[in-house]
Amino acid sequence: MKLAEKIAEIFPKEEQMADFLLEHTCRIAVSKNEIISRNGSHNRNVYFVEKGLMRSFYYENGKDITTNFYMEGRIIANIDTLFRNQETRYNIEALENGEVVYCDFGILEKVCSESLLAANFSRYILGLLMSQMADRIATLQYMTARERYHILLKDNPDIVLRAPLGMIASYLGISQETLSRIRSGK
Repeated sequence: MKLAEKIAEIFPKEEQMADFLLEHTCRIAVSKNEIISRNGSHNRNVYFVEKGLMRSFYYENGKDITTNFYMEGRIIANIDTLFRNQETRYNIEALENGEVVYCDFGILEKVCSESLLAANFSRYILGLLMSQMADRIATLQYMTARERYHILLKDNPDIVLRAPLGMIASYLGISQETLSRIRSGK
């Protein structure tokens, strides 16, 4: 889903949104394995995945830990940097060639003081990011590995075709062997 289509869904009567998007967003092509945001940076961009698959991850004891996958139509940002203006601990990586649209959150904040439309758009973005985080925490705290796997498949039906199984296992918080058992129904 394209950003303009998503915005039209959310704000169906706001023709100004197209102007806002043209003026305050940038569109870039990303290559497979490209890191668009590195840990240790102050990247305050909010990304919308137009095409491709992205993931966020961090390093822990020499291993990378996948925290989320983002397919077409999803929004990604470094929440730690957006709200606390500290270096992010996360990386955002393209797992496929694709295209993203992004907006600097600082610019969005400035525009929000002048435009109710921008303020509503910002509130929508922040709501999505917080909902994604709340859902992620709930699955980790209250669900079994098998349940987490089925939720992942429900939300991202073709994830096993698009992401390496090691990254999927990391996201689920299990070993690849456990993932293999779950996938085989054991």
